[in-house]
Amino acid sequence: MDRAHWIEAPRPGKLLQLARDTFLSSGDLDSHVVREPIQASWLRSSQLRVDTDTLDPSFLGLEGPSALALTAAPVLSALAEELANESVSIILTDQHGLVLQRTCPDPSLVRQLDKAYLSPGFSYAEEQVGTNGIGTALEAGVPTMVTGSEHFSGSLGGFACAGAPIHHPVTGALLGVLDLTSSVTHSNALLMFCARSTAQKIEQQLLARSGARELALFRDYLAACQHPGSGVMALSPDLVMMNSQAQQRFDRADQAALLARSADAAGAADPVTLVADLPSGLVARMDYRPAFAGPELAGGVVRIQVQSGLDSSTGAPHAAVPVMPGLAGTSATWQRVCQAVDTSRRAGSWVVLEGEAGVGKIALLRSVNQLRNGSGHFRVMDASECGPAWLDTVADELAAGAGSLVIRRAHLLDSDTVSGLSELLLEYADGRRGVWVALTMRSEPRNPEVDAQLLPHFSHTVEVPPLRHHLEDMHKLVPHLLGRLNRGNNLGISPSALAQLMRLPWLGNVEQLRRVLLRVAQQRRSGTIELDDLPGECRATSRRRLTQLESLERDAVVKALVIHRGNKDKAASDLGMSRATIYRKIRDYGIVLTI
Repeated sequence: MDRAHWIEAPRPGKLLQLARDTFLSSGDLDSHVVREPIQASWLRSSQLRVDTDTLDPSFLGLEGPSALALTAAPVLSALAEELANESVSIILTDQHGLVLQRTCPDPSLVRQLDKAYLSPGFSYAEEQVGTNGIGTALEAGVPTMVTGSEHFSGSLGGFACAGAPIHHPVTGALLGVLDLTSSVTHSNALLMFCARSTAQKIEQQLLARSGARELALFRDYLAACQHPGSGVMALSPDLVMMNSQAQQRFDRADQAALLARSADAAGAADPVTLVADLPSGLVARMDYRPAFAGPELAGGVVRIQVQSGLDSSTGAPHAAVPVMPGLAGTSATWQRVCQAVDTSRRAGSWVVLEGEAGVGKIALLRSVNQLRNGSGHFRVMDASECGPAWLDTVADELAAGAGSLVIRRAHLLDSDTVSGLSELLLEYADGRRGVWVALTMRSEPRNPEVDAQLLPHFSHTVEVPPLRHHLEDMHKLVPHLLGRLNRGNNLGISPSALAQLMRLPWLGNVEQLRRVLLRVAQQRRSGTIELDDLPGECRATSRRRLTQLESLERDAVVKALVIHRGNKDKAASDLGMSRATIYRKIRDYGIVLTI
């Protein structure tokens, strides 16, 4: 279908109204009256069960000016001046149909738009309001004119809408829609032409800004490449560059690991230094420096130095990685951490373990103690349980002269306790070969008192990575945890269920995975865990942390869909929501369906 077909003149109002009524009552379409793009949209809207009489779009709100809105601002300002005496509204939306901004000089039209909820913060996707210039342009990906009774909802029949998609000029990604809306009585043939030309001007503006950013990034990239012996990467939301030295030095697996590690620095406005344990066994130091185009962040340049044959935490030569009792994982990242902690234990060097909650710091220390001290004494003193006698107990443990003492969550200690603990550690510093002491703490936020007074007593710090940085260990970790949780029963997991688990961000790390598997094991005690056995939080791929209410809603949607074997109509009915709403929930929460 050629592009011109989408913007041909709409049919006369009375014939179109009759065709719409016929379609809504019987499902029959008059192809002589209703244009093909409108036919397709009506069918989609009907399948989504969009209400034809009542408008109820979701209000999603706005979090501040988007990058698209900021780039489009001068273009839309100029257009607003040109249309200052016209009864036309200028509307900009994102790629999901969320209205970002609206400009309209006619108070009467503003009132009509407000009544139709066509205002900032509301969604005008097809699944929300049916056929319209915004949602239908997004679905089709081409400029679309919708006039009068071509709208699926009767409440929009008084409007004429011309929507033109806006694409990124470099990547081609759909960014949003520029929509011009007027009343049907004020509509004319120039509405669509004006919308298309304005969208093209916004794309040109995007190209100019993108070009300036890419030029600034490329300049810094070339400067970094002048240093001999360095692998260099340049990163931005739109591109990745890697110089020949990096491509020749690292195989594909190592390159993928470098890119994954660089994600921790992407978007940072300050320099960052990272250490990456690569699948090949190499250790790479990654120095990230941001690149700017004027005040705007253009991306970043990463210089890569190989620390071949050295441990990333201690700088010691590599040794064979021991088999760690009670732990699972064979990735280079995880084994490097295990090796660093084991090396410290064998040398009697006190160590600090940093990392997010739930990554397994205590489990790692317990495993090393069991490996090197057999059934020897292992005591954990939790800073969250600090009381009047807490320091006395620590003193008794240090005086015992044997075993391992772990100060857990040290970042929670108050100033007085930090000072007292520092004095105790100093007193027993000469007896390090007696009691081995380890500290665990979060990487962020920092406790300045702990950093200043306690860390000097410890020879080095080991960063325990979050689970999302070594997801390849899930192949070993999941069966290991299932074996511990379900002793005596043979409980396995299917490849599809394991693959789904590996798609998730695991913001709660290994502890969150353990809780999930415990819930599954309480329901299925033998056999094979399938995708449908996973709880709601594992059937969605949202990368943001959900509120408790959102988590409950997500789980309810997943449960209803599983019960009704993917039938969205029945699931929506059980939940008391419309079919359009359940589609939006599935999309927003990233719910995965297999039925």
